[in-house]
Amino acid sequence: MKQEDWEHLKEKAKELGASAAVPVAVPTIRTGTWTRMKCQYGCPNYGQTLCCPPYAPSAEFTRKFLSEYTWSLLVQMTIPYDPAETADWNAYDRKINLALTDLVIGVEKEAFLMNYYKAFALKAGRCRLCETCNLKKCVHPDLARPSAEACGIDVMALAADNGFDSRVLRGPVKEFHIYGLVLLE
Repeated sequence: MKQEDWEHLKEKAKELGASAAVPVAVPTIRTGTWTRMKCQYGCPNYGQTLCCPPYAPSAEFTRKFLSEYTWSLLVQMTIPYDPAETADWNAYDRKINLALTDLVIGVEKEAFLMNYYKAFALKAGRCRLCETCNLKKCVHPDLARPSAEACGIDVMALAADNGFDSRVLRGPVKEFHIYGLVLLE
């Protein structure tokens, strides 16, 4: 990929709300079946959206899918934590999830228009496009993308391996980071 294309996509990501964007060699992305187990045993969203297990692709499928790519762009969004804004956690969670969706879909579309026709976005966290997912058929197939964790991607390792602080937050939190990934070529 040409350097000017990287720069253009990083600028597009920042324009769409990313606090940082870095190129990532796809073979370095760690996957594991344990991420899906964490979804099934520990996440209240299991089975609630078509972008989460048991509907999301398996870790095995994801490893095969990733093998068809060489490069990706990892994007980070920094979200200031304001306790007043999080009084209604569901509304706040939906707001930040939709912002991350807009970011990764925007970068995916930009890459596609630059002739990176294989561009495909993934994001951390569940889909929040609808208040309640229509589990029979997605009503937003143009925007819905599977959760990276649900597909077996170790998002914490992905962030850490690429220079981001991905420790579990404890104590007073002033901001937190969420991540998305756009597979490119």
